[in-house]
Amino acid sequence: MLIGSIFFAIMALLAESVKEQFSFPMITIARSGVATILALSLALVARAKLVFWKPTTLWFRSISGWISMIFGFYAMTHYDVEIVLAITNSYPIWVAVLSWPILGVLPSKRSWCALTVSCVGMWLVYASSIQLKHEPSAFSQPQTAIPAAILASMLSGVALINLHRLKDLDARAIVTHFSAVATSCSFVVWLLLPMQHEYQPASSNNILLLLCVGVAATVGQLCLTKAFASGPPANVSIVGLSQVAVAALIKWIVEQRSPNMATLAGMGLILASTMLVMMERPKEVIVADPQDALP
Repeated sequence: MLIGSIFFAIMALLAESVKEQFSFPMITIARSGVATILALSLALVARAKLVFWKPTTLWFRSISGWISMIFGFYAMTHYDVEIVLAITNSYPIWVAVLSWPILGVLPSKRSWCALTVSCVGMWLVYASSIQLKHEPSAFSQPQTAIPAAILASMLSGVALINLHRLKDLDARAIVTHFSAVATSCSFVVWLLLPMQHEYQPASSNNILLLLCVGVAATVGQLCLTKAFASGPPANVSIVGLSQVAVAALIKWIVEQRSPNMATLAGMGLILASTMLVMMERPKEVIVADPQDALP
């Protein structure tokens, strides 16, 4: 999980670096397209059993994961990536809360408390971000980027709960299905979504960085899938919070810039509440719908 977190931080920073050359749907296509090719190749080499139509849970995981991903890339390309990562990495809280309607696991008082503290932190981040006087830019829109990151976090929780129910499937098959669905859906969005502003011409270096987004994401996705498929989804991802620190450190070294105190306080509340959920004793996972069992 630690290795996967580092690669996800690299992926986010690479996506941010090419935001002026490529739209967020195109970045999503590159991320999932490269992942499809690499994951399919790994699955074929290992002779892993690929799946497509069944089980139904696989589609819930892929669709919710894709929506989370495209909202996440929108947020990463429209605001500071370390702040976006702090919000999107709060998904363990949503895993704990949403396990109730999806898996039949009643959240504890600690989970509800963590959700409340996290919401306060998100509000603080949002309020402090929109009060800052940014230079006019199409790539700095916290009013929409932060809500998009929150939605991405919630849908990540849905995707990971369904991923835990797929623990009997090969991780490479799951990643292949998810990446193929995400590539197809992102391509449709790219075709239908009107271009909001002009992008700069892309150089060969920009194209290489775009492809590296997909490579880093694939490594991170395989590590995450393996971790969540082998353990309770609300407790295995505490190490994933390290990607926030990695991204913030790299941004500080490269740009000599860090969030203001109010934003840091909000990020701290979000991360602390997430850790509060992670430190809770895991509960037995109850599969609510036996019809989604593998054939």
